[in-house]
Amino acid sequence: MIQSPRSGTVLNVTSVEQASELLENGWTKQCGPKHTAAVEMCANALKEKASVDDARIAFVEAAKEIDVYVAEKTRATAPPRSVRNKVNDSAFSENGERPFPRRDS
Repeated sequence: MIQSPRSGTVLNVTSVEQASELLENGWTKQCGPKHTAAVEMCANALKEKASVDDARIAFVEAAKEIDVYVAEKTRATAPPRSVRNKVNDSAFSENGERPFPRRDS
């Protein structure tokens, strides 16, 4: 779980796709070197050129770089989805709606 750098909403990020989306469109304008590394690592993981674990580590480091709350739950320590606290499951819904607007380039 991570507190959204832009909105402050707590999000349950459960995939590389979600992490990449948040890094690209939901991050603050304070993008440091760890953010850049995390964007690249997630892109590489999506292309299967890097591991999901490496992408997760880079994502967490990017969050820590800007002092954003992040709590890690790996598959080994996470409870089954049916009993997880659904703080904001709708933020990354299956219907394709964006949880935050795209950042203007």
